[in-house]
Amino acid sequence: MIARFDNSGLGTLSWEFANHLKPHKVLLVENGVFQTFPERYSQFATRKIPFNGSMSQDDMNWLCEGVDIIFSIETFYSDIIPYARKRGVKTVLIPMCEMTADPQPRQPDLLICPSKLDMQMLEGRKIFLPIPVNTEKLIWKRREKARVFVHTASHGGMNLRKGTPFLLEAMQYVKSAIKLIVYSWMPFSVEDDRVEVRRVNFKNYWQCWQEGDVLVYPQDYNGICLPIIEAMSSGLGVITTDIFPFNEYMPKPLLFQPESMYRTRAAKGLLEMDAAKIDSKRIAQKIDEWYDKDISEFSEYGGKWAEENSWKKLLPKYQHVLNTL
Repeated sequence: MIARFDNSGLGTLSWEFANHLKPHKVLLVENGVFQTFPERYSQFATRKIPFNGSMSQDDMNWLCEGVDIIFSIETFYSDIIPYARKRGVKTVLIPMCEMTADPQPRQPDLLICPSKLDMQMLEGRKIFLPIPVNTEKLIWKRREKARVFVHTASHGGMNLRKGTPFLLEAMQYVKSAIKLIVYSWMPFSVEDDRVEVRRVNFKNYWQCWQEGDVLVYPQDYNGICLPIIEAMSSGLGVITTDIFPFNEYMPKPLLFQPESMYRTRAAKGLLEMDAAKIDSKRIAQKIDEWYDKDISEFSEYGGKWAEENSWKKLLPKYQHVLNTL
């Protein structure tokens, strides 16, 4: 496995997949910006490479020696696919369609698409398998009334992908006496007594969801969204944009309509995809609509959804796919 060992979304996914798939060895990719936790991989044979450096011949030799499959998430951080193919080693990637920057011919032997958007957009041999939820870490708690709203800006701070600017702009239109907690690794201030910005860097990602009733997470585009997955699994309701693929499984009453849709070349990717133009007033309207209302049915739905998408349910499917490749 190729894995990140920091507190990014990729770091979280890498940590969970390593713990459950139990790879023979792990090549750790050091981002160089985020705090790292090499102890998460202490039970595996490991070596490290820099995020911005190319994988050396020696690294590729080490990774391919004695293995059948190389597994990674989003990227292989190198040109290892043709090298692995010459060595008779299969390659499996969990892609993120909005970050896909390496088209044919460097196609892995299998794409395990984590969303239907990835299935729709990406070419190659592929199957759909959702991202599993660790229900032993993301402990479900029943939320009753929509009073405390939360948002995570994460390491992205004020960038658009987290929807933070849209939400903060929306607060000038929110009429209700809500409390909004914004978690951010980057410092910024907000002149609104209802908004509390907490500069945090949780070592354990599940700590973010112990407080609050509703996650507000405006999105212009995305394939998967870990904050939404984690919040639902923890029992929070989720207010977000009514876009595919989230509107296929999330409760409709909490979704707000985009102003319009447009085509964009997403993030660092090469592929064009549909994106939502977000109207901050519609976020405010949805917050006011649900403030102090009973959200227990949405809280219960999140817990049931998490059980159906738990590691207990999905790990055997991942194991079957890898064992029969």
